[in-house]
Amino acid sequence: MIVVPFKTYHLDLMIAQGVQGAQLHQVSHVPGGYANLAPIPGTALTASVDDQILLCGGIMPTGPKMGMLWAVLSAKAPSHLLSLHRGVKRFLEVNPPRRLEATVEKGFYPGCRWLHLLGFRYEGESPCYGLNGETHLRFARIF
Repeated sequence: MIVVPFKTYHLDLMIAQGVQGAQLHQVSHVPGGYANLAPIPGTALTASVDDQILLCGGIMPTGPKMGMLWAVLSAKAPSHLLSLHRGVKRFLEVNPPRRLEATVEKGFYPGCRWLHLLGFRYEGESPCYGLNGETHLRFARIF
């Protein structure tokens, strides 16, 4: 697995290669090239295998020593989840914020399970949080 600093065009490449079904409607709201015009602030990485991008993700700052974890996974990511999990855990251990938050669309149990495995705790529901009004579940990890 190769891990490099995230570049905004990586997201466009992953969309072209195939995003996991659970996130397809979310990233479909990002017009091609839009991310190149509005770079995501914070620390972010891209993980790939054999020129296939598996994950783009990072921490978007939301305040002093606080951040929001974000990630987009490819359709091929499930076959590499153990190495991706280990990489994300290492990423979170380097200069962690005091509080890190994440959300998962309600009903997407693999995402909820992964956050629990990463040390996040469930905090509640956020109705109408998604782009199409979906309810999301809020999680947080205190370092």
